[in-house]
Amino acid sequence: MRARAWEWIVVALTVASLIAVAFGLRLSPDVSALLPDAGEGASLRVYARAFGGGDLAMVLVRGEDPERVRWGAQTATEALRGCPEVRAALDHIEVGASSDPTLAWAHASPGAQRALAEALTPKGMDERLADSRALLLGPGASAIASMLQKDPLRLAQLPSERGMKVGEGASASSPGLLSSAGGLVASEGKARLVVVVPSGSALRGSEARRFVDAVEARLAPLRGRAPELRFDLTGGHAIAAATEAMIRRDLYVSGTASMLLASIAFALMFRRVRALLAVLPPLALGTLWTAAIAGTVFGEISSIAVAFVSVVVGVGVDTGVHVYSALLSARAQGLDAAEAARKARATMARPTLLAALAAAAAFASLGLSRVAALRQFGWLCAAGELLTAAAILIVTPWIGAWLERGPAPGSAAGGWPRLARKGIESRAAPWILAASALVPLVVLAGLGLPRLAPAVLSVRPSALAPIQTQNEIFSAFGGGGGQWVVMVDDANADIARARADAIADRLSSSSEHIASMSSLSELAPSTTTQRARLRERDALDLPGKIGLLREALVRAGFAADRFEAAFEAMRAPSQRLVDVLEAQRDESVLLRARFLAQEGSRWIAAVYVLPRAGHEASVESMVAAVDPAARITGYSRLDRALRANLAHDLPLMAGAALVLVALAMAGAMRGVRDGMLAAGTLLLELAWVLAAARVLDIRIHAYNALVLPVLIGVTIDEAMFLLHRAKKCGAGETLEREARNVSTTALTTAAGFAALITCRFEGLADLGRLGTLGVVAGLVAALMVVPTGLRLWAASGSRRVAP
Repeated sequence: MRARAWEWIVVALTVASLIAVAFGLRLSPDVSALLPDAGEGASLRVYARAFGGGDLAMVLVRGEDPERVRWGAQTATEALRGCPEVRAALDHIEVGASSDPTLAWAHASPGAQRALAEALTPKGMDERLADSRALLLGPGASAIASMLQKDPLRLAQLPSERGMKVGEGASASSPGLLSSAGGLVASEGKARLVVVVPSGSALRGSEARRFVDAVEARLAPLRGRAPELRFDLTGGHAIAAATEAMIRRDLYVSGTASMLLASIAFALMFRRVRALLAVLPPLALGTLWTAAIAGTVFGEISSIAVAFVSVVVGVGVDTGVHVYSALLSARAQGLDAAEAARKARATMARPTLLAALAAAAAFASLGLSRVAALRQFGWLCAAGELLTAAAILIVTPWIGAWLERGPAPGSAAGGWPRLARKGIESRAAPWILAASALVPLVVLAGLGLPRLAPAVLSVRPSALAPIQTQNEIFSAFGGGGGQWVVMVDDANADIARARADAIADRLSSSSEHIASMSSLSELAPSTTTQRARLRERDALDLPGKIGLLREALVRAGFAADRFEAAFEAMRAPSQRLVDVLEAQRDESVLLRARFLAQEGSRWIAAVYVLPRAGHEASVESMVAAVDPAARITGYSRLDRALRANLAHDLPLMAGAALVLVALAMAGAMRGVRDGMLAAGTLLLELAWVLAAARVLDIRIHAYNALVLPVLIGVTIDEAMFLLHRAKKCGAGETLEREARNVSTTALTTAAGFAALITCRFEGLADLGRLGTLGVVAGLVAALMVVPTGLRLWAASGSRRVAP
């Protein structure tokens, strides 16, 4: 009963894990998990969570016939308005201020307020009335005449005429597009936008998928009716749904590829294919147990953390190689299968668990990262390394005893390891080792360290169709890179909006620094802002301007008595405050979704700004002067944030990995010799990796740089097992007997990283490339440094004891 207790434990763990994975594990499309917890990244996380969940969606309608494109946009809008997953849909925006000329100030920026004041001077009145007369001589004069009787100076139009053009160059996902007159149109009518306010959050995968499916179902008939038109969906929900599909695809494809590549590497190097039957089942068990931890502890896994499956599979094979090799060795010594299994488990438990602990320690160092996705990846890989090692130690000897119950196998020595032994024992070996250490130093001295990649590419996968559509919108309608988000928060929504209005008013007066801006300040100012602006209006004494206006009308050739409605409005200027966001209109829903969000008990108001190149510092200073508590963020600023995060995290994680691996290896390595040879292996490996990355132009970013500290723990295994073998034999024999095993373990680990190259998420693919390069470099370094170092150490010792 005792002998089978572990079997029941394995079965119980497996059943519990299947339940945890089936009901607890979810894939997260939340991009905020890829952002640092501090500095710029923290602000962007707040924005992504507050506004990303309610991000606007857009349908880009394109064709060669402008009239058909207009029909397509209007028809799509009508179809989407009937969709239960859509709160609002518009193909043109009509926000507009009140027709009452005395309320023009309520929606006027500082520049527009100056223009309004100028329009009330005798000179300004003459200029405005001359333009009004010209309008009456043009087409549609009868409709214009009625409007001019109430507002001959056209004061109600002045804010939109003289205010900053909201939307020039603004992001396609921002309300900058609200200013397009007559509709959201570009490319001479060959491209139009339908702006959609989704129901549900883009941060919850099920709601994002439901929205996308519902919209696509409404667009499908239109595509059939108008095959000459294109209807492409983008926005936060579409990107989230596509990201989740990409994560799921990457998980399945990379996991399968890792298993296949690791199996091929195992079969080619270990030369005993049936051993896979003993290694793969416990490897799958350990991976399943790790997935159960992901489901119970984290609930959701990010686009980076899905790599744990490929890495755990590749790295986990290591234990199986050494355990099965020990079983074969025991069988070759004459032990029966059952005894050989017991001996293999007993002799390999310590070194394999120490090696697993070293790798787990390196992965655990990622827990110090300020990026949640990297912490999650590190903890899952660390757990997976330990769990697969335990599963293999329990299960592999048992299955292996059954597989090897036949005649005892012969020695596996010989082949290429014997040739490698001859090379290491040659006089040229030390010189070759010295040259191999010198070459990367020369390369790095001449070319410099590997270059950093644009960080944003690693956060938002460019291959996704919704992101490509978004880029096409940027190209057609303007905007894209460079936009900032200025955020203020307060427990009171109106106060938050008023603070945002104050920032927008300051920036709108600085066109030399600002290329474009979009905010609620002109479209839907807070009631606090409106009161302040109306006080500025009242200071101009509109009742006192009635006489000046009468005289100006006469000079312009108008009959002044026909404008009594305008005079009456000026006698008692309206104090009515209109909160556009409270109106039951699609435009109001759109504005609220983009500019105002609630995060917990705090309200967050946003202003979208595109600084002119070289004026970024001036814009930051202006924002700080108006509201020191305001936060500036945006994907265009993410590069600086991630570079700073990389500079903070990488030394910290590398140092932690070195300390943890050293502690884990203290029980396996004895003496100064082993420590020096292991350190030499790591230094040579890292030098090769950095030099190769520079020559091959593999760019380093915040996500693939995590490979560097991980390599410390993952590739120290090869040096450790060579040194473990060296306790029983000389340098040459160590290489001949152990080279095949360590090569198998290294190449299966490399297979795990190489499988990540199949991922569509660029961050994972880059991680796979650098990881594969590092593991192969670590293997070659171990095969060169350890045997050569052992030989030189032995030679120096013999000289010291010679008479």
